[in-house]
Amino acid sequence: MRRLLKPLTLLNRFFYRPPYIPNPSSHPLFNLQTQRADQKINIIHFHFRTQHSFRKRVKINQNQMAIVPSKKMIAICHYGGEFETCEDGLMSYSGGEAYAVDVEVNMQLSGFKQEIAETIDLTVDGMLVKYFLPGNKKNLITVSKEKDFSRMVNYYNESDQLEVFIMNESTPAKTPKKKPVRRPQKRSAETQVAAVLPPAELGPTSIIPLNEGIDMETANEITPVPEQGPINPFPMAIANNEQRTAAKQWENLITGVGQRFHSLAEFREALRKYSIAHGFNYVYKKNENQRVTVKCKSENCPWRIHASRLSTTQLVCIKTMRPTHTCQGGSVKPAFRATRSWVGNLIKEKVKDSPKIKPKDIANDLKRDYGIELNYSQARRAKEYAREQLLGSYKDAYSELPFFCDKIMETNPGSLAKFSTYEDLSFHRLFVCFHASISGFIQGCRPLIFLDSTPLNSRYQGMLLTATSADGDDGAFPVAFAVVDEESSDNWHWFLSEFKNLVLGHGPITFVADFQKGLRESLPEIFGGECYHAYCLGYLAEKLNKDLTGHFSHDARRLMVEDLYAAAHASKLESFEKYAEDIKAISPEAYNWIIQSEPNHWANALFGGLRYNHMTSNFGHIFYSWVSEANELPITQMIDELRGKLMQLIYTRRVESSQWLTRLTPSMEEKLKTEILKAHSVQVLRTHGSKFEVRFGEIIDIVDIENWDCSCRMWLLTGLPCCHAIAVLENYGRRAYDHCSRFFHVDMYQLAYADSINPIPNVERLMDIELDDAAILVTPPPTIRTPGRTKMRKVAPGRVGPADFLKRQLQCGKCKGLGHNKRSCKEVHQQLLEDDKGLGNDDFGGSKLLFAGQNL
Repeated sequence: MRRLLKPLTLLNRFFYRPPYIPNPSSHPLFNLQTQRADQKINIIHFHFRTQHSFRKRVKINQNQMAIVPSKKMIAICHYGGEFETCEDGLMSYSGGEAYAVDVEVNMQLSGFKQEIAETIDLTVDGMLVKYFLPGNKKNLITVSKEKDFSRMVNYYNESDQLEVFIMNESTPAKTPKKKPVRRPQKRSAETQVAAVLPPAELGPTSIIPLNEGIDMETANEITPVPEQGPINPFPMAIANNEQRTAAKQWENLITGVGQRFHSLAEFREALRKYSIAHGFNYVYKKNENQRVTVKCKSENCPWRIHASRLSTTQLVCIKTMRPTHTCQGGSVKPAFRATRSWVGNLIKEKVKDSPKIKPKDIANDLKRDYGIELNYSQARRAKEYAREQLLGSYKDAYSELPFFCDKIMETNPGSLAKFSTYEDLSFHRLFVCFHASISGFIQGCRPLIFLDSTPLNSRYQGMLLTATSADGDDGAFPVAFAVVDEESSDNWHWFLSEFKNLVLGHGPITFVADFQKGLRESLPEIFGGECYHAYCLGYLAEKLNKDLTGHFSHDARRLMVEDLYAAAHASKLESFEKYAEDIKAISPEAYNWIIQSEPNHWANALFGGLRYNHMTSNFGHIFYSWVSEANELPITQMIDELRGKLMQLIYTRRVESSQWLTRLTPSMEEKLKTEILKAHSVQVLRTHGSKFEVRFGEIIDIVDIENWDCSCRMWLLTGLPCCHAIAVLENYGRRAYDHCSRFFHVDMYQLAYADSINPIPNVERLMDIELDDAAILVTPPPTIRTPGRTKMRKVAPGRVGPADFLKRQLQCGKCKGLGHNKRSCKEVHQQLLEDDKGLGNDDFGGSKLLFAGQNL
């Protein structure tokens, strides 16, 4: 019988064709375990029987069954973005960041998640992996077990990459507590990882006691290693003493079989540092809760280590280890395991000692000390993480605003700290004014306020609105400030409304500010007739230069701006008209612009208020320097930093003024002495009651000593008697000091700095305070810092002149326009095109003209 069946079996093998299966791996009866194979791809034959079962015969080397991907696959991992569903039901992903992770042969889901966790700083337990089926963008598939992961890889087996989406596993909603949840401060790697000592170095008092009944997992018995010196893992590598100097302390963190750790996290951290110290990369073969198996990432390198948890304990012990490399690992870039959080913990002390350290310097230091190579963006993100660990979370700082405002008003009675939010409780604006500032302004400063703004270079951007006054020594005196999400008419109106409540009933105030962004309408609406609005000359000159539509040269523009400044500073009407005519001679259009720009708000000869010859609003330049040092801090830290600067300023000036021996402040004393010297050349002609006629050179002026006025108007504009008035006062035996503005006297200056600003204790622990049911949890504003450097407004102390903003521009030699040359001039090209049309259909002529136009 067997002899009869044997020929049939042979014929069946040669002539029987099995049914076609497009994807054998998807067949329910097909289950092959994927194994690594470094040889060529094997051929698989299928033979089916009649009872729907089949047997497989695989032609392989060394009797190993394997399915090997034909090429390397890379997983593009998206994280931090959002899904949007279109009208047709298709889903699109936008925002966030993308990372590339190699899909190794035999990789399991746990190892894949561990690779992602170390790349994007996310825990494995709270991670969700999702993907789209090929050709299906409507349904997301969740990878929750090893079978799902294998199926996902099989779907994209013919492709060189696959896209996965990483998400945080949502937790069930909890009942809101009275106390908001604050992000726990992550401890540094040095505090998380206990010191790991080899067994030979553990003394009697430091040995971890082990019970005799501990099962050491006999399948992986510990092989004792005799005491010896540190093993060189790279016997063929050449040591580089110039790099990784700081990483040498990690070379012996892993000593060999039998070494014990308190947890698997401690073992992984030690392994990470050990690999960086020796300059090699590794991959997880197994990364589970009970055991970890790691091998060198280089092909055919025998280095391998296995550690597992000891039974009935939490201790972890190295069971097996092959300590020698054959891959020359010292030449491998060891930044493979350097995640953002890990590098941030590594550089935390460096950032604490040097807060202004640049990311480029951080990258250079890490390369020199540890051999870790990072680009600029990676170093910047690591620095941000370190700053967040040192100073607190930017996001949590907004939720601290209610407590912070209460602390300001509690520690500084009479102060005002007020914030507002949008309907969704996201941050809108914050107003801060300390009692010492508003009291000093009312008692010792001139009724003069400079309004200005400066951008904040923080994670959530924003603007800082400032109100600054001038003390008796012409120094900047900060009065109030506000942090807003943007500079807008609404925010300025809110800021001025809060400021009015603090100065109500203390007489008219002169505001030097811009006339745009709603300030021109808000000031008279809020203060009515109790204020004067002086337009900032700097903003006015910028607006003039921008609105000039004619083709003016750089010199012509410079002359017009200089005449504008001269007309603004002119104290007499005839001088103002003279400079206006000079502008008209250059451009009648510019002259009409000057007349229509409300000169009564910016020209000294026409302005009705008192601004003491201060023409620009950048008098609060002191805020710019403070903000440049503190604007990258969380909002509560930044406000507290400004408070500390202001507290130090008040104390310093109070101490300095206590040593002044003159009647006037030092700067005003110098100005008055200059006028006294000039008064020696002034001739007093005759009197008309309290009015006197004086001659200074060829100019005759009238002085009224009873009304403290002179026809030159400098006495009124500056608050100090001019040389004409001093000559008359000396003739009548009066002292010039008695006729100076009271705000310039030392006693008034000391009143401005009489009160102090008190510190706010425990700013870092504001969240420890219990909340009531009505507490508001403020969230960050929707605006987020855009990539690139924020443009900061750079201004010098004092007045801003024409040269500070009027830069020389490229000028066309044909049309005299600015911003282009003859090569790119539109008028020249338009003329060439018109000439080309006049040539008719002469192709040669048209081509010649176009060529000539392109080379003008």
